[in-house]
Amino acid sequence: MNRHLLFFATAAALTCGCMLGGVHVQEVATSAQKPANVAVYLAISKGDAPLTGLSEKNFHVFEDGQELTPEQTQQILLPRDEAAIHRALLLVDMSGPIMEGDTRHQIAMAAARFVSRAHAAEPVTVYAFDGGPSIRLIAEFAQGTEEITELPQIENYAQTDSSSNLNSAVIEALAQLDARLMTAQKPVRIGSLIVFGRGPDLAGRVADSKMTEALDESKDLVFSIGIKDVPGFRASRIGKSGTFEADSPASLVHAFDEAGGRVGDVVARYYLLAYCTPARAGQRSVRIKVVTTDDEGKEISGSTSTDVDATGFTSGCNPADRPRFVTRAETKPETAPATPPPEEPKPSDADARPAKDKPAKPGPKEAPKSGDDEGDAVVPPPAKPGYAQ
Repeated sequence: MNRHLLFFATAAALTCGCMLGGVHVQEVATSAQKPANVAVYLAISKGDAPLTGLSEKNFHVFEDGQELTPEQTQQILLPRDEAAIHRALLLVDMSGPIMEGDTRHQIAMAAARFVSRAHAAEPVTVYAFDGGPSIRLIAEFAQGTEEITELPQIENYAQTDSSSNLNSAVIEALAQLDARLMTAQKPVRIGSLIVFGRGPDLAGRVADSKMTEALDESKDLVFSIGIKDVPGFRASRIGKSGTFEADSPASLVHAFDEAGGRVGDVVARYYLLAYCTPARAGQRSVRIKVVTTDDEGKEISGSTSTDVDATGFTSGCNPADRPRFVTRAETKPETAPATPPPEEPKPSDADARPAKDKPAKPGPKEAPKSGDDEGDAVVPPPAKPGYAQ
């Protein structure tokens, strides 16, 4: 089967959507396959906020400048997990003079509230750190709707070191998030790291500049949660995608609740639009226009464009068929993996055969297995995940 995909390995390479009337539409990936199936993975926002709750009626499809009717396209919205994997990792600061009683309880309740909000949209992993050299796994939560009321692993957390190893913890958390994203053979991988910090790094194992560099280079969304007016610490320095601040430890639950809602909404702004094209040959310019209303009932819209190859297309399209997204052969990651695989031994003169590629390094043992269907003909994931922001 001939397939054509426009896939961008990094957020910087995403096709720029058009901002019209406050709606921003980004094309993340496009698939076109026989008999005449087209699918486009889209990220849609209204102003600075994710635009959620859209239906097929909000989408208008144009090919070569001509609008196609819904009767012609049979357009539908497919489950987003057919194109992408979304995951979140919450990193909780348990360093410093460990809080007893109410404060520790507030942090445990707040973290549980975050998980309850966020895991309705995507799987959530929780780690904690103190002054020790490594972060510690607290729990893994599959995507689901059940309410999480407590995290006893946080409430009963035992410090290994009373210092704060914030900088190293953030870098390690990014690597753990990437490792989990890499367990799924999906063309689009979108990770969210949420860091709750109670103060600055004190251990000094990793310089502030190294943490900043890691955040700048990461394609993950990074949010931060903090308490206002903590000496020497600004949560916004970490939260490049958003910051949530509590007035005091007593109001942490509200800040974590807001962060969990925002992370869930970020996932909900992605849509997988599929339709049947009437094209039967050649290249087609496709424009997807999104039309909705603002809070006052006024119509607002935005659009994005891409191209598809309709060579060899025929009748018999079912828009509900699962898209087969593949990556461009020439697409290469901009950065190396967080933990590069060991070097292959050089072949001896007597063995001129080329060395075989090593398999991708698996994620941590505690990482859950991918929910992909077996036998799905998707190429192996690239060395570094691709993300949309």
